[in-house]
Amino acid sequence: MNFNPFYKKPKPETMRKNREFARKHLKKEMTWLKDNFHKLVKHKHKFLEEMYIIMVTGKRRFTDKMLLATRKSIKKCMNNPNYNILIKTEADEKIRPILSKINIVLIQAESKEHRGIRFINSIKDYVLKNYRITPKQMESLNRIYKELNE
Repeated sequence: MNFNPFYKKPKPETMRKNREFARKHLKKEMTWLKDNFHKLVKHKHKFLEEMYIIMVTGKRRFTDKMLLATRKSIKKCMNNPNYNILIKTEADEKIRPILSKINIVLIQAESKEHRGIRFINSIKDYVLKNYRITPKQMESLNRIYKELNE
């Protein structure tokens, strides 16, 4: 819904031409976006969602800049564990030791009713979502571990 009073809706033949152009020249991009659309929505990747909608509806002309940005973004997503199953298995293997350490600290904190239980759970959620832990998070976990073992 566009509230701009100067917005002119595209003609049906223009929209058809734009859709045909996308089908003809952007086949790879469209198939990847179609296959991963539910993941894009889940991870709130608005840019690629919008680009896919533009390709499918044909409401706008797909410019060269849009094409370059879309390809760059798709390439980035292909290297992201949330979109690539092979990379996800590798990332799961890498974070397994980190998660085991987090779980150890969490169990100790729960047994001693430590005030940082919510914080430890938020770090665990972050690691599960992003497949990494930041240095500051690791420092904080170590600090809590030392407090618990004093």
